[in-house]
This record gives sequence, C-alpha cells and structure tokens, in this order.
Amino acid sequence: MAPSVAADPTHPNRRIWPTTALLVILAFLLTLYQGFGVAITTAPFFGDQPSRDSYILAGMAALTTLPVFAAMTWCGWQRGSRLGLWLIGAPAALRVLSGFNRLATDGDSRDPHPTRALSPADLFGDMTWLNWGTSLLFAGVAVASHLQRRRARHTELPSAA
Repeated sequence: MAPSVAADPTHPNRRIWPTTALLVILAFLLTLYQGFGVAITTAPFFGDQPSRDSYILAGMAALTTLPVFAAMTWCGWQRGSRLGLWLIGAPAALRVLSGFNRLATDGDSRDPHPTRALSPADLFGDMTWLNWGTSLLFAGVAVASHLQRRRARHTELPSAA
C-alpha cells in the first residue's frame, strides 16, 4: 500500500506552505500576546517602579516561549516545513533576549526584596501557563506526525511472507 500524500513530506503533490504559514502566524501572535503582557506588567505607570516580582514574572513569560517555539519548529519539521521555520527562530531569539533582560533588572528600591533570586516556582507563574499548554499541544502534534510518517513508511515496506 502506498503512503498517502499527507503522510509523505517529500511527495511532489504535498503543499507545505500552509503548514509553515500557520506556524509562523501562530508564533507571531504568541509573540505579540506575550510582548503585550510583558510590557503591561513592567511598564512604569504614573511614575511607579515595577517590583522585582513583576520583572521575574515578565522574564519567565518571555523565557518560557522558547519551548513553545521549539515545539512549533519540531512540529513544522515533522510536517515537512524547512526554510520557513527560520521565521519562528527569529522571534524566539528576541523573546529569550527580552526575558534575560527582564530577569537581570532589579525592582523598586522600596520593594521588600528588590534583588530576589529566581526560584523554580517562577517557571509556572500566571503568564507562563499559556506557554506550557501550547508547548504540550505542538509537541503532541509533532509526535502524532512522526508516528503517522513512521506508520506510512512501515506499510510501504514489502512483507517478508
């Protein structure tokens, strides 16, 4: 039995650009959403200086987009995308740099802990849940795509009988 067009990323009739375009658009929307959330969390409204907790929350939200972009890239690779995945890598690099910048910033001097250290619990702050859920979703799609391709290759092989 021949593999289907959807299961074979090298098939000449398979169109790859819709998958790549969808992943790039989703990465762009996630970048906008997280960027807006980070900006609102750490913006000095009416002269207030954000606390160290706000900077840590914003930094972790930016850093936890890295697993999302990695899962998106893996998903796109499993679905047959290649060169368009660089458009996901650029926002990922910018988000990581933004996250490290926020984590390196001290909070307001009137804050009880203006130089608080990071803790593992910070990885699961309020703004990071969307990132973890999206990472699991795209990793699941990538695993399903991998299994589909593997099954298609397995059925393509002639039987030993």
